[in-house]
Amino acid sequence: MKFLDNGSFWPSWPWYELGISLRIQYRDEEKDQPNGHAIMSYTGFLVIGLSVVAMALLGAFTIAYAERQEAYRLGPNDVIQVQVFGEDDLSVERTVDGNGTITFPLLGTLSVGGRTVQDFQDELTAHLRAGYIRNPKVTVFIVRHRNFFVNGEVRKPGGFEYREGMTVQKALALAEGFTEKADRSEVKITRQQGGSTQTTLVALDELVLPNDLIMVPQAPKLYVNGEVRRPGDYMYEKGLTVHKAITMAGGFTEKAAESRTKVLRVINGQEVTISVKLDDLIHPNDIIVVPQRFF
Repeated sequence: MKFLDNGSFWPSWPWYELGISLRIQYRDEEKDQPNGHAIMSYTGFLVIGLSVVAMALLGAFTIAYAERQEAYRLGPNDVIQVQVFGEDDLSVERTVDGNGTITFPLLGTLSVGGRTVQDFQDELTAHLRAGYIRNPKVTVFIVRHRNFFVNGEVRKPGGFEYREGMTVQKALALAEGFTEKADRSEVKITRQQGGSTQTTLVALDELVLPNDLIMVPQAPKLYVNGEVRRPGDYMYEKGLTVHKAITMAGGFTEKAAESRTKVLRVINGQEVTISVKLDDLIHPNDIIVVPQRFF
């Protein structure tokens, strides 16, 4: 900040490039203070500064929104709003049909599928300029995105409206979360890409796209039979040991032959019997059998 000879000062940062020139007067309220400390009135300067910051933030938001719209491509069931300045009859709301088209006054059927909002806006402007309106000012924006879908072991499966920034975790929250039978480590997305369908394992923070199908499978089970207190089937977990599985089943009975515990497991389509120790790992769909002691 640079003080001038007449008792005013200029900001030293380059806001003058914006055409802002500020001269803030100050007055020496207490002449007896050391070095003539000044009390300055800078309310106007602060207001203008905050206005400039707000304008910068608004500009950044507008750019980010435009970039998101640029990345999104229109498709069936998107609802779009078209506004033509000064032409109320041409300002309409349309739902993209299954063929990726809409109908528009004067122009009839228009293809929008696979285009970004900006692409379609530019094309529509060109069509209207070619013989209908001298200098059309066209704005296109999305009123409602098409759905994505969540199926499987969630509490409320179904279709949900896509929103910018939608993640797998947010999508599952819309479906009211996992059921108690869900395999949370095996969530997958089926997606149409380039005319083919791809299914991939996804993390909860991955982004969702319109028409995605999020599938939550049921967790595999294991079975505990024989001399345990609560024989039956239980949800499999990675890292599960024989000991933990038996604990889930209430533990051994007093008649159990613990050292002769076995696992029935399907390997290459054949069921085999395996002698196991309590710290051995269990596989999905294993059957743990605890025999009875002979005496």
